[in-house]
Amino acid sequence: MTYTETLFGGLLTVVALYFLARRLGISNYWAAVLSGGLPFLAYLGLSMAHGFEGDVLAIHLAVFIAAAGVLGVFGGMRRNTGRMHWAPKLLIAFFATLAVFNALLLSIAMHGVPDFVFDWFVPNSSRHTKIHSGFPGALPHDRNKLYEPHMQRIEQQRKLGWSFELEGFDALRQGVASKVGLVAKDRQGQPLLGARVTLNLWRLANSRDDRRVQLDPVGEGRYATTLHLTNAGKWMAEIYVERAQETYLFQRPFVVAPE
Repeated sequence: MTYTETLFGGLLTVVALYFLARRLGISNYWAAVLSGGLPFLAYLGLSMAHGFEGDVLAIHLAVFIAAAGVLGVFGGMRRNTGRMHWAPKLLIAFFATLAVFNALLLSIAMHGVPDFVFDWFVPNSSRHTKIHSGFPGALPHDRNKLYEPHMQRIEQQRKLGWSFELEGFDALRQGVASKVGLVAKDRQGQPLLGARVTLNLWRLANSRDDRRVQLDPVGEGRYATTLHLTNAGKWMAEIYVERAQETYLFQRPFVVAPE
């Protein structure tokens, strides 16, 4: 299940539980408490099992509790006045719009801007390279590097003129062993042979899941390995390529889809 599905599905569950509780004769207060608390507790259990990020968990909590609170407040007002004023209806519409907007931002953060929307702002971007517009997550403080050495390395790598293409990272799924690879070429566009390729994997939600693997040469400038990642979410791949005294380092964010 995607985060957008759990957000909207949970929101519908909040509404259904509230009206079900009221029909069963439960007081307005406890109907609101149960309708907001039960879906969040269910999502909390799902989050603990699959290791969802804390920011996504906070968004679900805010949406579920806000929806239950709005239902409880205006349910009580309707019971007391008989007919709801236009102002409470406007507030309900505001919170519903806010929930949709949050879900939209969450979807963009996880999966990036849809291609047809992205092409409006960056025409012909697909002709050059694949651009990842999703939020890659915050890096731990100890990953930060000094700016000057970073720029020196960028200049050295520019002079090397090596180019790389990652394969298989877009298809990674939680708990499924998948083959990933790297296609490396030199300045002349010829296969980069005899290199040592190290892949450092950083899980942005929990640095304890970080790991390092070696990619094996499989011919014609291709290097590959099999990854089995048990945690879904945002990751960062750091690829370190060495040949003789020459080195090249670059990073790419990727997302492991939930099972």
